Amino acid sequence: MIKTFIIHVSKGYEERRKHIDSHLPSRGINEYEYMLRGDIDDLSDAVRHEFFGSKLSLAEKSCFYKHYLVMKEAVEQNIEQVLVLEDDALLVGSFTQDFSLILSELEGKSNYFANIEEASNSVPLSVRKSNQYLYPCKVNKLCGGYVFDLVFAKKMVEYIESQQIDSPIDGLIGDKIDELQFNLYWVHPPVVKQGSKVGMFESQLSGRTSGLYATVRSWFKEGYRTHIRSHVSKKQKALFENVTKY
Repeated sequence: MIKTFIIHVSKGYEERRKHIDSHLPSRGINEYEYMLRGDIDDLSDAVRHEFFGSKLSLAEKSCFYKHYLVMKEAVEQNIEQVLVLEDDALLVGSFTQDFSLILSELEGKSNYFANIEEASNSVPLSVRKSNQYLYPCKVNKLCGGYVFDLVFAKKMVEYIESQQIDSPIDGLIGDKIDELQFNLYWVHPPVVKQGSKVGMFESQLSGRTSGLYATVRSWFKEGYRTHIRSHVSKKQKALFENVTKY
C-alpha cells in the first residue's frame, strides 16, 4: 500500500483520531502514520516568526507546518509516492477500487500533485472523459486528501525552506504551479470529503461548527458550487484548458 500520512493535532482532537482508526481500516487502509509534530504548542519562536510571516493564524501555521513536515519526511526517506489525508477525512465506499485506478493512471507520470478531494468545485461535465480520473488543472483545491511524488516534494520543500511563508498550504501549492513547474491534477470522481465541511466535526481553521444546522447549510452551499456552478461557469471550464505540462 502507498505510504500514508494523517495530518492530526495530538491534543483536543481525540474524536478525530477515533474516527480515523475505525474509518480507514473499513476502507482498506490499515497502515498509516500520524503527523503529530507541528502542534501549535510545539512551534518554536523561530518557526512562528521566521519560518512564517504575520498573515497566518497560529492554527494555519500549525496546519501548514504539518503538511510541510510530511513532504520533508518523504524527501528525507526518499519515498517515491505519498497519500496525505487530514484527520476528518471521509473516504467513499468504493475507495479501494477507485484509488487503485487512480494510482494506475499515475503510473509513468512524474512531478505531480493530485488532489483527490471533493471541495466546493468539481471537474466540469464538458471536460470529463469516460474511464479517466486525472484532469490537469491550473489551480488547487483544499488539502484534505492528495497524492504527491518525490519530485514534487523536493521542489516544494526547497521552495518553502527558502521563503517566509504567508499563505495557507492549499493556496501556496496552487499559486506555485508554474513557478515550480509541477503538474497538478484534480481527480474525478473525488474519493475524499472533509468531515468538517459536512458538519461532522468543528473546524478551528474555517470556524465551521458541527451539528444538523452546519450539515444542512453545507449541503446547500457546497452542493450548489459542486453540482451546478462548476458546470455552467466559463471560468471553471477555463481552468482545465491549455494547461501547461511539465
